[in-house]
Amino acid sequence: MRTPIKEALDKLIGLPLTKTTRTELVQYFHFGKAHYTTPQGLILDVGAVTLALNCPWQLVLPNGDSIKHSEVFMRKREAGMPALKFDWKVPGANLRDQRLQLLINAGGELTPQGLETTDNNGFILHFEYGAKLIVSPDATKEQEVNWQLFSNTGDGFSFIVGSEAN
Repeated sequence: MRTPIKEALDKLIGLPLTKTTRTELVQYFHFGKAHYTTPQGLILDVGAVTLALNCPWQLVLPNGDSIKHSEVFMRKREAGMPALKFDWKVPGANLRDQRLQLLINAGGELTPQGLETTDNNGFILHFEYGAKLIVSPDATKEQEVNWQLFSNTGDGFSFIVGSEAN
């Protein structure tokens, strides 16, 4: 049976993961390619579809390693003495940002091949080579948005899971 969640997430199937960005705790996974022009005329590379996660998640890599949402609070790995002041909110300063950037820069494509829905409006997005993104909203925490999927191509598509849901 097709559910609204599965129908929305099907938009990701076949689109390669091209970029990751973050605003505080919210992690953005950009799939496919699109360009957005700001009111100031700046042209930004964004995904055709963006998945915004504001709940527990982990990206399990083909070698068994995992990149987890909680790594945002860990200092990134550096050669030599680490900086005295650690502010996880600064882009690139934490382990999660560092590991996701290394993954994207490695050049191999991660393209969703399939998906399954799980409890509490969660899901598992399966990539080739056995990698998978596991999204597990915490049922004990009510949030306006646990996760959101939206288009950057101008078609107006947006799907929200949380108390602010569609």
